Amino acid sequence: DLDCIISLAVCAADLNYVKPEMLPAEEGVIYIENGRHPLQELIVDDEFIPNDTSMDDGDRVIVVTGPNFSGKSCYAGQVGLLVYLAHVGSFLPCDCARISFRDQILVNFGDIETCSVPQSTFQRDLTQMASILRKSTEHSLILIDEFGKGTAPASGIAVITSALQRLAEIKCKVVCTTHFLEMFSLCLLEDCKNGIKAVQMSIHAPESNDDEAVPLFKLKDGVASSSAGLICAKMAGLSDKILGRANEIIIALKEGKQIRPLAESLNANSPFQQNVKSAIRLFLAIDSWIDATDEDMDLLEDLIDQM
Repeated sequence: DLDCIISLAVCAADLNYVKPEMLPAEEGVIYIENGRHPLQELIVDDEFIPNDTSMDDGDRVIVVTGPNFSGKSCYAGQVGLLVYLAHVGSFLPCDCARISFRDQILVNFGDIETCSVPQSTFQRDLTQMASILRKSTEHSLILIDEFGKGTAPASGIAVITSALQRLAEIKCKVVCTTHFLEMFSLCLLEDCKNGIKAVQMSIHAPESNDDEAVPLFKLKDGVASSSAGLICAKMAGLSDKILGRANEIIIALKEGKQIRPLAESLNANSPFQQNVKSAIRLFLAIDSWIDATDEDMDLLEDLIDQM
């Protein structure tokens, strides 16, 4: 115990931590100004970007949207770690903090695949969510990271929306990261109503193909316009041909248009290729290949070899 206390004191002194103000649970407040992730800030190459957290009975369910690389999960983990550290008597990496006592911190984060548990990824997510919904009280802190990825989008959106609405009714504090922007675009959830607060991780979007997207790791109000999937794909090194085709599909889906087939040059065995057409015509022109002449057989073999 003494080693632990000394370690917390050394971190507080060396890393500019501050003493949080602990409040009664009934006040239902989690306010952190310029909070920093206590582990992530130690390993970043540049200065860690701090973010505020403001949760009360009015804004009790924080829904965080934004691209994959923007820092959503890091932020959710940061809130949980800082609230936990405050409860064990540690100073916190922030400018100031006022935190009401929580009775428990419940988490639904992506776990590691294992053969020891006879459940699918989505089934494990559902099991965790069911446990959270059973155990939550108005004094709990809930952290949810991208729930619903392991099933069809409609099913994932339906379950996470219903779960967030139930948690809002319980009046516990929730930080939920998600790519399901449809929860807001379809008005399943409304920002600043019924305890729901939408925030997004901001990025500098590229203005041209030569420009790179830059995550700013800074929270701002509102719902992200997209998850910037193609930007992430480009940063991951996917070819321009793949990205171009993906963009065509996205545009067609948005506009409700038919997705055109790939160019013939992408598939040498396409039925639209001339040598394939010739082979099909020849094959259909012969009534019985059992009685076909050697000349017809040789011609068909030549056409097949050219495919």
